[in-house]
Amino acid sequence: MSEVENVAVIEIGGSHDECLLSQFFALKQRGCRVYFIGTEAIWFRNTSFHALVDVFYPVKLSQGALTDFLTMRRLNAYFESHNIRKVILNTAQGGHVRNLCLTAKKSTEFIGIIHTLRKFNGSFTQKVISKKIKKHLVLNDFFLTQIQPAEGQKITSFYPMRFPSFDISPAERILSKQITIIGGVENRRKDLAGSVGLMKQLEDLDLHFVFLGKSDPNNEGVRRFKETLRENGLLDYVIMYDHFVDEKEFDRVVKESDFIWPMVHPETESAVEYFRNQIPGALNVALGYKIPLLVHADYVEEWKDLKHAASYRMETFRSDLEYALANAEQLKSALEQAESYNPSFQEEKYLEFVFGNKVKK
Repeated sequence: MSEVENVAVIEIGGSHDECLLSQFFALKQRGCRVYFIGTEAIWFRNTSFHALVDVFYPVKLSQGALTDFLTMRRLNAYFESHNIRKVILNTAQGGHVRNLCLTAKKSTEFIGIIHTLRKFNGSFTQKVISKKIKKHLVLNDFFLTQIQPAEGQKITSFYPMRFPSFDISPAERILSKQITIIGGVENRRKDLAGSVGLMKQLEDLDLHFVFLGKSDPNNEGVRRFKETLRENGLLDYVIMYDHFVDEKEFDRVVKESDFIWPMVHPETESAVEYFRNQIPGALNVALGYKIPLLVHADYVEEWKDLKHAASYRMETFRSDLEYALANAEQLKSALEQAESYNPSFQEEKYLEFVFGNKVKK
């Protein structure tokens, strides 16, 4: 009988929860003993992780530079004492990860997920991290064409496409047509100003827009956006949450969506990073759930992963959307049939990269 492999997955930054479930599932399929090192906030808001993680090791940071450094050193001692030889960093960037790399044993292999291409441009902190991490994953095939790996580095893509799923009765759906925007109201990440005019064109249609994330009612940007909607007579067509959206509600709303809209447009603040240095969270949610994306035509022309998306231009938005609604089922069917968007396909690819061989059957 072969020895059980102990593997740790780390997320100490408190974000990128959406990349974790696929990794846990893949590692358990291989028969690994899975350790999750992360914040209590991530652990308690993601109950779907619990059945797949053998050991949860809570980490609390921001307690001072020396205390945080010693926490990272203790983590490496923990890996050594528990015979953990592979450590996967869900977010392989930042000062804490640098300190973890500096105090790591040579015998422990670190593998990292990079969420923004700017990290390959060579900040000092990232150069230190890259001395320890020789294998990196990025979250899209497009980014592979934009990276020139350093000598000794291996890079591949991985699409985390597994999301918590709950039984939901179709009778619960009350909206006839629904476009979902992943995340809350935020000017930097979404072209809110440009999108209000687009939504205004559709006010006579039986259509609603859902911002699927917390939109803090005390935030000045959220208040201004609500006022803009009110001035345009759109407040009744837009649904927002003033609290954290739990797993079950997230699952329900996404499954009820006709389209998922990144709300990113060229030449706006929303495009400074998205579709250039990092993917919008909407992309893998849409591919994982097999819900077509609604995306500006410039990005559809450039990205292979958007070939099954509905495209639009600002000046023809209404007619483009009407065409998309009429063809939504064909787009959805194409997503369902694409092998590369099968969670099992991506998870086996992930295991081959991490371990160098296929999943044990």
